[in-house]
Amino acid sequence: MSLPYTSGDFTTPRAGTESWVEYPFIAENDNVTKVYHLVCVVNEANYTPIALDTTMANVTNAGVIDLPFGADSTAYFVGDYNKTKIEGGLVIFDRQFAKIPASRSLRLTGTSAYTFPGIEADRDNTIVRTVTSYTFTANTSTFYCSNTVSVGDPVICSLNTTDPQTGITIDHNRINRTALSGTNSTRVVVDKMASYSYINSVSLEQFAILPRNRSSLATGTFTDFTYYLPGVSSGITAPTDVPLSETFRTPDALLSDATIPSATEYDAKVTNGELLLIDSSITKYAGNIIQRANVKVKAQ
Repeated sequence: MSLPYTSGDFTTPRAGTESWVEYPFIAENDNVTKVYHLVCVVNEANYTPIALDTTMANVTNAGVIDLPFGADSTAYFVGDYNKTKIEGGLVIFDRQFAKIPASRSLRLTGTSAYTFPGIEADRDNTIVRTVTSYTFTANTSTFYCSNTVSVGDPVICSLNTTDPQTGITIDHNRINRTALSGTNSTRVVVDKMASYSYINSVSLEQFAILPRNRSSLATGTFTDFTYYLPGVSSGITAPTDVPLSETFRTPDALLSDATIPSATEYDAKVTNGELLLIDSSITKYAGNIIQRANVKVKAQ
């Protein structure tokens, strides 16, 4: 750095014209959160750090001759960075003061693989639908019932067949949601089941909730960010006071009416498009300012 001539001394740091203000979250429409960068020069022998969390309320607090951006009592000292010797027995460094960032909610933070819970087949509460006839086409199997089912109702279609060559009897099951037009129908259409010539019986069970296995799926993550400064933020006197949020846990391989949450409760989360809190962590943002990140995914 080339210094202009000045009649003053450098026993106290001088913040030069290279000083600047950073807006770390401007891309997220936050033009309030700031980090002040005071690019200072001082005699190496006179360099003295100041205490973390000191406010930029005045030049005395900031330990400089002047404040190029004016005072800001809501900005806290987070450290001196890039201290470097230059000509004339001087050092240059970046003295930073940061405002505590505002909370930010549901920021898209990437994609993650998450294992969503399975749902146990509840055969105690199924409704048996009487199948009167059936047809098989290239892509679907259609079952005609003596009573109606609603669009989207989860069903299990079962065939019992006998192999004409071996005489072996086999059960074939297909779980699906009905694919109907209108609000209800006696016609249940599912994905293609093989067309068999020797069918002994056909059954159709209607479930309240579609059974399924646990599945690991790639899904978008949405994160809530909250910031704390111990000794300044209400109720926070130490980093250990920063509260972690309770995350969504499903220790059981399959959900049922006996689990927490129950299969019914979880199915409602899926239907309502609720977000599941899957991780809560704390990290350092700057100086003593702490960031809590709550990561969420959409229930599936």
